Amino acid sequence: MNPLGKALLGLHAWGSMVFSWLLIPVFITGSIAVFEPEISYWMRSDGTISSYDWSDPVDTAETRLREVGAGHPFWRIRLPNSREPHIEIAWGKNVRDSQDEFLHPLTGEPMPTRQSAGGHFFTHFHADLWLGRPGRWIVGAAGIFMLAALVSGLLIHHRIFKDFFTMRPQSGKRRAWLDIHNLFGIATLPFMLMITYTGVVILSETFVPAATYALYDGNPRASRADAVRSFERKANGTRADSLPLPAHFAAAEKILGEGNISSLTVRHPGDGNAVVQTARHVEDRLAAVADHVSFDAVTGEELARQTQWNAMVYAFRAQVGLHLAHFGGAPVRWLYFLSGLLGAAMMAAGTVLLLRKRRQRHGNDRWQRWLEAMGAASISGALLASLAYFWANRLFPAAIPGRDSLEVAAFFTVWGLALLHALIRGKQAWREQIMAAALLFILLAAFDAIARGFGDVVRRSIDLTFLASGILLTVCGNRIFRRGEAL
Repeated sequence: MNPLGKALLGLHAWGSMVFSWLLIPVFITGSIAVFEPEISYWMRSDGTISSYDWSDPVDTAETRLREVGAGHPFWRIRLPNSREPHIEIAWGKNVRDSQDEFLHPLTGEPMPTRQSAGGHFFTHFHADLWLGRPGRWIVGAAGIFMLAALVSGLLIHHRIFKDFFTMRPQSGKRRAWLDIHNLFGIATLPFMLMITYTGVVILSETFVPAATYALYDGNPRASRADAVRSFERKANGTRADSLPLPAHFAAAEKILGEGNISSLTVRHPGDGNAVVQTARHVEDRLAAVADHVSFDAVTGEELARQTQWNAMVYAFRAQVGLHLAHFGGAPVRWLYFLSGLLGAAMMAAGTVLLLRKRRQRHGNDRWQRWLEAMGAASISGALLASLAYFWANRLFPAAIPGRDSLEVAAFFTVWGLALLHALIRGKQAWREQIMAAALLFILLAAFDAIARGFGDVVRRSIDLTFLASGILLTVCGNRIFRRGEAL
């Protein structure tokens, strides 16, 4: 192999393994986050909605808001859909300082809920590791290296079609792991390039903020305000009765299309300067731009609308739409979910391959035990941590204070324990953690069905996904660890 090839191989092998300790959990949580609304509904709502006949949810929501939100300057209504079949209302000082409630779409009664970060935790972790801006720096750097690893891997495996159709499961584990790595890598290559590139683009303002500082004095909210035009005005202190919200909803549907409205926001309800803003959903378009129309709440006069967007906004939000998979419905979401997990499996197979190669050369020395432990924690440990988050949601009492923080703490605690277990058990930890994850998936599906019944379509879908994941992990684990041998 020529010097360039050796350099590319070293970059791809060792660099990829080090970054895979972070990228595999990021890909696992990102795959789960594709179903953020469904997971949030599963984790936060304790009621059951058996029918999706939503009659008049705006009137239902307004009636409840007039009871609980009177005197508050901010109201918001999120309308039900097939992914989150309840009505969500919020009231308070502003969007960041408010309380919310779920309503049954047919009866209008408040549904029992539990405090939880829901599916947003996985989105948050995927984007910034639950660390805020420093986390975005770390994930962005890992994404840039991921692009380099994909390109270097493509150059190393230049016989792409031959590698894709080569599978030698009986040729020894090392050769089998190489074939799995090549197969998953080539099969998911277009997706991996797209999802990594768009992720880096979305985070680019964090680590390339020059334009924000030059044009907006370093204020990213100012740049967003320049792209998203919304109409707001201060309260004038004059008491005035607003038109019913269904009237504004009907006017918005004439502009944004029937059945396209996802939310309504009311500023200063009951005031003479009250404003109602209606927003369109983004589920049927690639660019994640939400058209919106604002009305005078008292007179019904249209105050502003934004249905046309700057070309640069479209270009950027198209990257966002490609990454978040809001478009295309359930088929695209499942494609992203499976592709993300296959991408994680590709990185996991490469990690195992490199660890086996080093073990043959150096034995089970101190560095090997640390590398094995980090590899196990990033793969099977990340699965166990995610399961701990779900189990905590079901086991912690609904009324316990700060239970959302406790759920997040369960995730990181179990992840740390998985690393400790791997350090103690060595290469045996792979088998024990993967089979434990398989069992916990199956038990979680059974526990939820017994404790809460079969529920509605969304809950059944989540539970069946848990069950299928457990069965698949069991089959794969038995295949990988046949006769009880270690990885």
